[in-house]
Amino acid sequence: MPPISREVRATAGRSGSAPDVAVDLELAGMVGDFALTFERWSRSLIEADAPSLPRLRLLYALHCDGPQRMGDLAEALEVTPRSITALVDGLEAKGQVRRVPDPSDRRATIIELADGRSDVEERYREHALAVARLFDGIDEKDREAFRRVGSE
Repeated sequence: MPPISREVRATAGRSGSAPDVAVDLELAGMVGDFALTFERWSRSLIEADAPSLPRLRLLYALHCDGPQRMGDLAEALEVTPRSITALVDGLEAKGQVRRVPDPSDRRATIIELADGRSDVEERYREHALAVARLFDGIDEKDREAFRRVGSE
């Protein structure tokens, strides 16, 4: 993480002591670095022939919840409408999803899995188990700290 600037240190004393804020800023940077590293690592677990993690999440949402409007998918996956369009375009090009008109709203498009049977659930579960193994060596006290932070 880059060093904390004098301006940040100067304003830090207004809401708390400068050393406390400096430590908090350092911790924030470390968490951000961890999040990026974790995301890269998590993506690396996916097989070369498998869909990317965002595409896998989209397929899994369709598998679990059935066909959905693109806007609802974007909201559920917490991505922008532009991103969901790109994800759907890629999956549609590979024959994994298809667009169908929404019978109740001609302006909307429904996205559905292209085939009736899919290995999405198995691939998603394998990925989730691989991520879960990351926590194998962590003691219960540290697990509880993760749970506490994750629930806030």
